[in-house]
Amino acid sequence: MEWLRRMARLLFRYTLNNVFFGIALMAGIGLYIAIGSGFPSIRSYFELSDLDFFNSWPLKTMMVLLCANLATITWNRIPLTPPRYGVWCIHSGIITLIVGMSFYYHFKVEGRTLIQLGHTVNCFYDTTQRALYARVINQPVYGMEPLPSLPRFGSYSADDSPGVFDYRDLSNITKMVPIVGDSHAPQELGKLLGLDQPVRLDVVGYYPYADVLEDVLPDDSSGNVGVALRIDAPHAGDDNNTLTLCSADSSAAKQWFDQTELEHRDVSPEALTMIRESANHIFRISVTLPNHAAQQFDGAIGKPITLPDNSYTLTPELFDPAFRTIGTQEVVPELILHIVSNAGGQPKEFWRSILQGSTLQTDFKMDPLTTPPMMKGNRQKDPLDKDLVLEFKFDDPAGLMPSSAGDKHTFITSGDHDLFDIYTSFTKAGQITDLSSGGQISLTFDSQPLQADVYRMNHVKVVSHILEMPTARRVKDIAESGEKQALMVRVTSGNWSQTVCVPCDLYPAPDPATMEPTEPWAMGVVRIPGASSPIQLQLGFTCRPMPADLTLHSFELIHYPGGQGDVGPYRDFRATLEMTDSTGESTTQVASLNSPIYFDDGKWIFFQAGYDPNGQFTTIGVGNRPGVGIMISGCVMIVAGLMYAFYVKPLVVRRMKAAALERMARMKEAERSMVS
Repeated sequence: MEWLRRMARLLFRYTLNNVFFGIALMAGIGLYIAIGSGFPSIRSYFELSDLDFFNSWPLKTMMVLLCANLATITWNRIPLTPPRYGVWCIHSGIITLIVGMSFYYHFKVEGRTLIQLGHTVNCFYDTTQRALYARVINQPVYGMEPLPSLPRFGSYSADDSPGVFDYRDLSNITKMVPIVGDSHAPQELGKLLGLDQPVRLDVVGYYPYADVLEDVLPDDSSGNVGVALRIDAPHAGDDNNTLTLCSADSSAAKQWFDQTELEHRDVSPEALTMIRESANHIFRISVTLPNHAAQQFDGAIGKPITLPDNSYTLTPELFDPAFRTIGTQEVVPELILHIVSNAGGQPKEFWRSILQGSTLQTDFKMDPLTTPPMMKGNRQKDPLDKDLVLEFKFDDPAGLMPSSAGDKHTFITSGDHDLFDIYTSFTKAGQITDLSSGGQISLTFDSQPLQADVYRMNHVKVVSHILEMPTARRVKDIAESGEKQALMVRVTSGNWSQTVCVPCDLYPAPDPATMEPTEPWAMGVVRIPGASSPIQLQLGFTCRPMPADLTLHSFELIHYPGGQGDVGPYRDFRATLEMTDSTGESTTQVASLNSPIYFDDGKWIFFQAGYDPNGQFTTIGVGNRPGVGIMISGCVMIVAGLMYAFYVKPLVVRRMKAAALERMARMKEAERSMVS
C-alpha cells in the first residue's frame, strides 16, 4: 500500500499542487472555447449546439480541475497575510466566475413565441430542444414528448445509421404529456384513441433540411375521393402537369398553382347546397338614404345590387382584407364599389371605398384616362353623393375567399358523382361551375393563360415522402430557425405499423382562445385501424411555460427616413407588451430592437426576434439569465483583488516595512541600554 500512497502524493504534486498544471488547464479551456466559438462545423460534427458544446463534459472536467488546482495552490503556497489578500481575492473570483459560467450553460434557456395582435400567450418554444407533438384530430387533445437525444445537424435513417435513434426518448414512445388543460400527467396514446392496446412511436429518420411532400395516388381499396387537374402548361416545366387534391388529408386538400389557391372538400349533399348558396353572400352591405331605414343586401365581387326603387346600382369590385389606413396605419378590411346613381334625375357614376366597421365614405371620380380607380388625382375630399351612406361586413363562414392575394378554386365533391368548382377572387366576379361530367377551368402561370381539365377520382390514397434540399438551395436563416426539419416516425399498434413523414411546425401548441395552433399543422396524419379518430404528428420545439403571460397591445414598424408602406428595411420594431405574473400583477413595457424588456429583476428578458410587415403579430425572443449574478460577483472579486494588488498592497508592504524597522530600532536601543 505504500507505493499507492507514493503514487497519490506524486500525482497530487504534479497536478492539483502544480502551477504549470493550472496554466495548462487554462490554455486548454481557452483553446476549447476558441474552437467552439470559431468553428461551428466541429460542433456540428459532434451534434452539439453552442450551448451544448459549452455544457459538455470535457469543458466541465477542465473547469473542475482548474478550480481544485487554484484552491489547492492558494491554500498550500500562498499564506493568508495582508500582502496576499489580493491574490486570494483574485483566485476566489476566478473560481466564482467559473461556477457562474457552469450555472449559466447548464440552466440557460433560449426560445421564442409568436403573439398575434390583441392575443395573450402563456408558453414559449425552447429552441435548444425539440419535441414530438401529437393531436387527436377534431378534438382538443394535444400532447408532447421532448426529444433531447434527437440529432440536429446531420441526416440519419435507422437503416443507414443503426444506433443513432437507440435512446429512451426516441424509441418506444407510448405516452404524451398533455399541453392543454390543468393536468400534465403523461397519458397513454392508445387510450386517447380509444384502443385497448398501446400505440408505439419510434423515430427512424431525421433530416435537418428537407421538404415533406405528399402524392395523391389511385387506390382501389380506398374510399377517399380526390380531384385531379391535368394542366396543359408546357411553359411551366412539363407537357402534362397533373395536380391531385384529396380532402381526406388536410395537407393534401390544398395546393397553390402560381398565384391560384386550389382546395378540395368532400361534403354531404346538404353541405353542398349551403356552400353554393354562401358563395353569393360574402358581404353584408348596409345602404342608408335620407328618410329611409337602413337596407341590408347580400353581395359578392362582381355581382350588381340594384336598390328596389332603381335609384342606385352597387357592384362590389375590389376587396382588400388587410388595408392599412393612411393616418393611423390600422389594418382593416376595405371594399371598393362601382356605383351608378339615378337619384335626383342627375345620373352619376363613381367608385367608393368603405372600411369595415367605419362610416367613412371615400369617393373617386370616374375618369377613363386614369385607371385603376384608386388614383390620387381621382380621390375626392368629400363624398360625391352625401345622401348615400354605405357600410359592409365581410362574412365568409364557408371559407371560400382566397387566403391571400390572388384567386381561389374550391372543388366540392358530394355523393357518388357531384363535382362543382366555386371560383372566388378579390378583384373578379365569382362563378360556380358544374364539373360532374368533366370540364375545364382557366389558370395562369407566370402571367400566361392556360387551361386545366378537371375530373373526379373516387378511390385515392395520400402518400408522403421526404425530399432533402440540395446544399446550394439551403438558406442560412431558414436552416437556423429549424422550420425545414423533418422526421420519419414508425407508428405501431399490435401487428399493424406505418411509417409517416413528419414536418416541423415552429408554433405547434394551440391558442387557448381557439384551441387551434397559431400555424396550422401540415401532413403527419395517421389512421390507426380501430382508433376513434386519426392522429396527427408534428415535430417542433419543446413548449415551456412563460414566466409571465404576454399580451400584445400594439406593434409598430419604424422606417428609416423616407421609407413608407409595408416595404423594409426598417429601423426599429416596437412591441407594446403587457406582462402578467403569477400573482396577477400586470405591467406594460415596450420591447424594441436592441432594447429588450428585463422581467423579474432581470432574471428573464423579452426581445424582438421577428416581425410581420402587416403589423398583425410579432415574434418575441425569450431567455433567462442564470448565474449572471454569480459571474458578476466573480468579476468584482477579480477587479477588487487586482486593485488591492496594485494599489493597496504597496501601501501595506510599506507600512509593514516601516513597522519592522521601527521594531528593529527599538530592539537595538534596548540592547544599547542593557550594555550601558
